[in-house]
Amino acid sequence: MTIKYVALLKRREGMSHEAFVAYYETRHAPLILSLLPGIQDYRRNYLRGESAFASPGAAPPDFDVMTEIALADRTACDRFLARSAEPDIARKIAEDEENLFDRDCTRMYLVDERASPLPSAAADPALRALIDERAIMRGLARFARVLDSKDWNALGDVFAQDVAFDYGTGEERKGLAALRDNMTRFLDNCGPTQHLIGSVTVDLAGDRAVSRSYVQARHQRAGDAAGAVFDSNGEYIDCWERRPEGWRIVRRDANWQTHAGDPAILSAGSGDLG
Repeated sequence: MTIKYVALLKRREGMSHEAFVAYYETRHAPLILSLLPGIQDYRRNYLRGESAFASPGAAPPDFDVMTEIALADRTACDRFLARSAEPDIARKIAEDEENLFDRDCTRMYLVDERASPLPSAAADPALRALIDERAIMRGLARFARVLDSKDWNALGDVFAQDVAFDYGTGEERKGLAALRDNMTRFLDNCGPTQHLIGSVTVDLAGDRAVSRSYVQARHQRAGDAAGAVFDSNGEYIDCWERRPEGWRIVRRDANWQTHAGDPAILSAGSGDLG
């Protein structure tokens, strides 16, 4: 379930609205994204000079922007909070906030968001299919970044807890813990990697879908920035289900077509390559 925070923030005294927006958008927001990875959605809602509606006698607003930060789930939220509490990270954020906010007026709330389906979206199967296909495509892109950042705790952003898989060796395994073991026993032994996923097709059937995607995976030897690489090329065939937390892969089959280079970069033998 998505976790969402809303912050009510007031600009520092003497700062114009235009300067406030410019600094937030070009300096502070990029800083937050660079220091606190894992934010799923980040929005700033700036108050305009005129009120759309205000009851007679209502107090004027005591903030200039309502900022929204969304995180994928409780695990992502815990990582976000732990990271923001690190002394060096907290110091950098606080120092930049002094350039922008009246920090004595800052308030931040954890909220429960509820959304009503729009009749046009709910009634239009073609639009619903496009939304679902986009979510699955984003899931595949998220998977590539999880691998290349070796953020193993984030595998649950893409895969169901009860995922079943065969990573091209003919061995059937099940569960997120087994999938993590399959990833770490190779990728934790090599240096930087890059997984490119493309030529994606998605076939939807209600709350289920099947995607097929080509993958090119490059792995470099640890500690050797200009050294040998090992490449794998193949296809992922993924079965997806719509779960309460969103689309998740419940079955993956990896079919490897070619390998090139030294598999020892992954500490892999020929029997591990599929």
